[in-house]
Amino acid sequence: MQRQLDIFDDSRDVALRNDLAQALLDGDPQAARRIADTLQAEFGADPVLAPAAALIELQRWQQSLASDGRLDLNALLDARRRLDGPAAVAAAAVFGPNVAQAWLAGQWCWLAGQAGGIDWHPAQADVHPAALYLRGQAWSQAAATVSHIESWRRIPMPLLWMTQARWRGDGADAGWPLLAEAFWLAPARAAALLPALSDKRLDRLVARFEERFDPAATAAEDWAWLPAFALVDQPLLAGPLATATPPTETAAGNAFSVVMALLRLERQGRHHEVVAHRARLQALSSTLFSAYMATR
Repeated sequence: MQRQLDIFDDSRDVALRNDLAQALLDGDPQAARRIADTLQAEFGADPVLAPAAALIELQRWQQSLASDGRLDLNALLDARRRLDGPAAVAAAAVFGPNVAQAWLAGQWCWLAGQAGGIDWHPAQADVHPAALYLRGQAWSQAAATVSHIESWRRIPMPLLWMTQARWRGDGADAGWPLLAEAFWLAPARAAALLPALSDKRLDRLVARFEERFDPAATAAEDWAWLPAFALVDQPLLAGPLATATPPTETAAGNAFSVVMALLRLERQGRHHEVVAHRARLQALSSTLFSAYMATR
């Protein structure tokens, strides 16, 4: 029993840390400051004091903002730097990695709400509300924000934002048409998005594509062939990809259309047309044709 009491006595610093973390999670920097002062007085070398002070400063800064719910561009950039750097490190130290991730997501969504006055412009992409909602994993809010950008489907960055929002929020079937169009519009940038989609099935498909096309060793534009390869590798994607609009002026876009037609003609048993379309596919890409024939 005496040992248990000793352990309880020694847990005073743990209790103060927990109270401090909870005050910060509640968004109460005044209470957090009082608890931090107590922790400082009783355990002056506690490692949580410095990161907690950074979070207290951040929350006080947030409370000092104008009440109209909008920040100007410079303030948004400042807040983004805080969340990307010091605040992220401090949150992990105070809350632990799992709670810190959820807390940071809320902070990014808060910042997105403050960025409502920022219109789409490439120079301001990092602080556009859609980009900030994506950082907060608020998929539906991000998609809704992108939808208000004029011609978003023909601009690489908004298209990539919408792809991520729909893929993560609504599933791969909703995201595939957008991902295909992103690969045709901006191949290298679409390839860079792939890790953010967090889809193991997609990762395996991409690995098989890289074995065939090796875009890293040839040209970034080779990524434009991935949608057509996806149809060859996984014919059931013909359904989700039916709404994608391939560019008719590129070989990769034409190949996608040919493969889509081939899948339909094969189901219908139209042998002579299948032969003609296979010849067209071979003329467009011997690599893709070889991958296609390997499955036949």
